[in-house]
Amino acid sequence: MSEINHINTILMVYTWFPLAALLAILLMIARFFQVQTQVNASYGWFLVPIVLFGIAVAYQASIGKALAAPVADGLFLVGGLVLTWLCVGLYRRMTSGR
Repeated sequence: MSEINHINTILMVYTWFPLAALLAILLMIARFFQVQTQVNASYGWFLVPIVLFGIAVAYQASIGKALAAPVADGLFLVGGLVLTWLCVGLYRRMTSGR
């Protein structure tokens, strides 16, 4: 593996940690909302995008390239769609559909 590919792999892996931290904060916000209001916020489902993004990053790192990885792209797509659905649902619950 060349030096550039090695650096690229390290950067791919390290970018997942801030993303996972942000999603964990969003999970904690949803959990706090559910505990305080007794409205089901489905906070446990926020783990799904974290896991999907983690698998995608691990797959990209294992093959050593960020481009032309359709499996990783599919995982990122599904994780993004699930995250969008969860965020819109949480927004609607927190604002009571306003």
